[in-house]
Amino acid sequence: MATFAKYLLGVWVAACVAGTFLWLREVPTFPDPQLARIVALHLPNAMVVMVASIMAGAFGWRYLTRGRRPLDDARSKTAAVLAVLFCLLTTVTGSVFAKVQWGAYWNWDPKQICIFILLLIYAAYFVLRGGIEDPDRRGTIAAVYVLFAAVMTPLLGYVVPKYLPSLHPANTRFDAQYHLVIWSMTAGLLGLYSWLFNLAVRQERAQLALDELAFEGDF
Repeated sequence: MATFAKYLLGVWVAACVAGTFLWLREVPTFPDPQLARIVALHLPNAMVVMVASIMAGAFGWRYLTRGRRPLDDARSKTAAVLAVLFCLLTTVTGSVFAKVQWGAYWNWDPKQICIFILLLIYAAYFVLRGGIEDPDRRGTIAAVYVLFAAVMTPLLGYVVPKYLPSLHPANTRFDAQYHLVIWSMTAGLLGLYSWLFNLAVRQERAQLALDELAFEGDF
């Protein structure tokens, strides 16, 4: 990403954060109407988790079906790492929201339980990767597992909590200001995800090239 684009992305995200706290109006249907605006930080992170999980699964599928190239495995792993990062940010912003709205950072609400399970699923993914030395076998097993994780992400993030009783208010309607900030923040975080992803993949590509040179040097 060019330097100008990085600065523009930083300004964009900063403007969205400022807009969240300085421009958005209170929502009277929440226990703490003034701090309902935390939703504008929480939801975009959750959306990026969904995108990152889908990307991890897509590159896992590509690894399995297109020659099992190490770079596709690296891309899948990188997307999974970012899925965990944004999942943690979703958890933190959600916990702050829970504290101001319901009085405790953790209420064992179905959505909180589901995101905790999702974090455990991805933790198991990295433990699995770390426990297999052979790169081909590791890539194959990890690709199959990350496809499972990609399917579980929307199920745990949206489908399962939808049918369980929750502290989260149902049918909450946000005005146009909220929609503008939420979608603008989502766009900014997706840009941040893209930058981090490309940066990490370049490093992985360089490491793979070095490993290949070292392997050739052994012969």
